[in-house]
Amino acid sequence: MAFYRLVRLARTFSPSIIQGHLFHSNVLSRFVSLLVPGALSVSTRHNEKDSVFRRVLYAMTGFVCAGTIVFSDSVLRHVSRDTFSGGSVRLVPYGIDPETPIRNRDEVRKTLGLGSDTFVWIAVGRLKKQKGFDLLIEAFSHLTDRGLGGTVLLVAGDGEEKEALEDQANRRGDGNMVRFLGERDDVVDLLGASDAFVLPSRWEGGPLVVLEAMASGLPVVATRVGDVRHMVADGKAGIIVPPENVRELSAAMEKITKLGHRARLWGAQGKEKIQASHHFVQTQKRMEDVYRDLAGFSHE
Repeated sequence: MAFYRLVRLARTFSPSIIQGHLFHSNVLSRFVSLLVPGALSVSTRHNEKDSVFRRVLYAMTGFVCAGTIVFSDSVLRHVSRDTFSGGSVRLVPYGIDPETPIRNRDEVRKTLGLGSDTFVWIAVGRLKKQKGFDLLIEAFSHLTDRGLGGTVLLVAGDGEEKEALEDQANRRGDGNMVRFLGERDDVVDLLGASDAFVLPSRWEGGPLVVLEAMASGLPVVATRVGDVRHMVADGKAGIIVPPENVRELSAAMEKITKLGHRARLWGAQGKEKIQASHHFVQTQKRMEDVYRDLAGFSHE
């Protein structure tokens, strides 16, 4: 019934394009477009890996798809190998709004019970295997083993591994220094209250949260997944390490932590790159150009 309500809704204004976002809505938009005269189905894909089931379903419905939008080179290569995925594949780099207002840093820290001199790491994402939070907790525990016990790790996000990750942190003796914040709607404020950002993922596409961290002026430690190597200037705005390598992840975090307030100089370089290359206005224009091309409108 929800499917037919969506079809009826779309027919009331006859859209030129029905845009899907992520797997389920990608497939849904393809079926809806069949029942809305003149509508083209456009998909977006965000990951450099898909299950066999998903790739088969994309192939089976590819004849309906007018085009696919991706946001990173790694996903572009992945999708381009799916020869039956449908339509052309267009790369539109991620963009964010770096002007988002944030709450006062000290105020946010106070609500979290953090001192002004505490060095705070933050990680953001779904608590599932892909995101590598188990690797992060192990890497973080090595920091405390090496005498950096004044450091705190904030984990913003929820998911099926939350309980296991909390148990892991408690077993390692870091239960008081690893704070699981759950799903949050104030991530930008949390980034502004932190000193460094870490992405421990096993695989990604174009992790948008890395750009958000850079826009907040944070140095970044991230695994070499997806489009990270194009986002983070290694050795200047952050440090890139191999995925699933706890030793190198921990060493990179230790280096940034020991920089203390000087790490903000790295973060400043990342922020400059966001302003120059990843502003949302640029992404919006590129998306509009893709829509015009697919729908046959002129670029005026």
